[in-house]
Amino acid sequence: LENCGLTAVGCQVLASALVSNQSLTHLCLSNNNLGNEGVNLLCRSIKLPNCSLQRLMLNQCNLDVPGCGFLALALMGNTRLTHLSLSMNPLEDSGMKLLCEVMRDPSCQLQDLELVKCHLTAACCESLSCVIAKSKHLKSLDLTANALGDSGVAELCEGLKQRKSSLRRLGLEACELTSDCCETLSLALSCNRHLTSLNLVRNNFSPAGMVKLCSAFAHPKSSLQIIG
Repeated sequence: LENCGLTAVGCQVLASALVSNQSLTHLCLSNNNLGNEGVNLLCRSIKLPNCSLQRLMLNQCNLDVPGCGFLALALMGNTRLTHLSLSMNPLEDSGMKLLCEVMRDPSCQLQDLELVKCHLTAACCESLSCVIAKSKHLKSLDLTANALGDSGVAELCEGLKQRKSSLRRLGLEACELTSDCCETLSLALSCNRHLTSLNLVRNNFSPAGMVKLCSAFAHPKSSLQIIG
């Protein structure tokens, strides 16, 4: 149902369908003006045990911090949702922190989280780092086009260095990174045994910074196979 002119009004009917239909596992509502009100209606059903939804895409649906609160509550009661896409919504750091609180809990089953262009900064990276370090389920995290900067990536690296980290794919495209973070990132990659894909496209790295990053490939513990 991407780009179908839907609003919060239609979400009540959709919410009912999520409970009554046990076969529906994938729902795409991207590019509809659902707002926080619409997401709240959906979340009331998502948190119920008889909701079978596994993949939910809400890209560019005009969600912000309150919407994250509703989603966090839904994730607390849902053990089936594994894929959540919230790209191009102004979640901001405070909204991200609400989601992170739930994702740290072992009961949260999220495996794939897409957060492209969500107005995030370094201020939420400590919370994200904790999720990366503790979550046994999170395999893919896309943070493309967020102003994380070198300090934000340094926080993420603290999580990547932890043995319990299960993350396999990390997207850091266009995150305002410079060569100042390359040594820290290289060290984290050398310690990490699970990460196989890292996207660093459209960041400002010097040749010297790239040399530091490439040194991670030579480390016997590194599993990295793709670097963008």
